[in-house]
This record gives sequence, structure tokens and C-alpha cells, in this order.
Amino acid sequence: MPRTPSTPSAPGLHRLAAAWMLGAALALGGCGFQPMYGSLSTSADAEKLLGSVAIGPIGKDRTAQILRNDLIDKISGGRSAQSPRFRLDVQLETIELGGLIQTDSSITRYTVTMRGKISLVDLASGQMVMNELARATTAYNVPQSEYGAIAAQQDAYRRASGQLADEIRSRIASYLETRPNS
Repeated sequence: MPRTPSTPSAPGLHRLAAAWMLGAALALGGCGFQPMYGSLSTSADAEKLLGSVAIGPIGKDRTAQILRNDLIDKISGGRSAQSPRFRLDVQLETIELGGLIQTDSSITRYTVTMRGKISLVDLASGQMVMNELARATTAYNVPQSEYGAIAAQQDAYRRASGQLADEIRSRIASYLETRPNS
């Protein structure tokens, strides 16, 4: 194809693309968006307030105990809340459903769903300031070994608990970032 004065050359295209990318980077840098996950996902004020969230009792079974421990680790870094300003209450529901049924009627894959009805209570006023439903789903395969099947099930429950704790932490941090009267 013959080159005309309006057709940019290869080096010109590279400069044009670089200029466009630089402009896009500068525009996005000032847009106000923050990452959802990682160390930069919440402000220092929200992190401080997360440390003031006391985790209330969740339930009496092992799954509830694991979730409570996960929440303590993820919300307050494994420490009890010092001078708590908020209390987190969670009502946990766990559902395990068979998903892959073989011709001999044996189930070889299960799905584990944990749902937590979460309530954040402002301890100064006694008012519920946040009321939401969070959910996490994992799955596991059932191997032939009985020990392997038990280990796979326990691992699925631990993974679901960790995912649910992450989801709850994200929702609380989001509320604390955007709450009125910060």
C-alpha cells in the first residue's frame, strides 16, 4: 500500500499509542477509584475502625467456630477488639448438596454453601447500622478413600469459611469507608 501524507509511519504509531496510554494512565490515576482487595483496599481510618469491631458469638458447632476465628483474623488481625465501637453478629447457615450422581446412585461431588446474615451494631447507640446477607460457595470431590472423603469435606468447609470471612470483611470495610458522620 503506498504511503500517503495522512498515513502515519510505524514509529509515529508507536508514539501515538504511547501518548494515548500516558494520557489514560494520568486520567485513571486521579479518578478516585481504589482497589477492592489487598493492602491498599481500605483507608487508614477504616482499618482503625475495623480494629474496633468485636465479633459476637456465632454458633456452637465447629463450622461456626472456624468462621468466628477467620473473622477475628481478617477483621482485627487476630486480636480482640480494643475499646470496641461496633459488634458484628452473624447467623450462619450451611447447606451441602450432592451435585454429581453416578449410575450406581453414589454421589461423587458436593457443593458447600455458607450463608451469613450479618448485622453490625453501633455499641454507643445500640442501633443496627448494617444488615446484609453474605454467601460463599465451594465444592469438593469424594474420593474412594474414606479418610480422603473426610479430608476433602473438611477442606471445603474451611475454604467456604475463609471466603465468607473475606466477603464479610469487605462489606464492613465498605460500610466504614462510606458511612455518614465518619
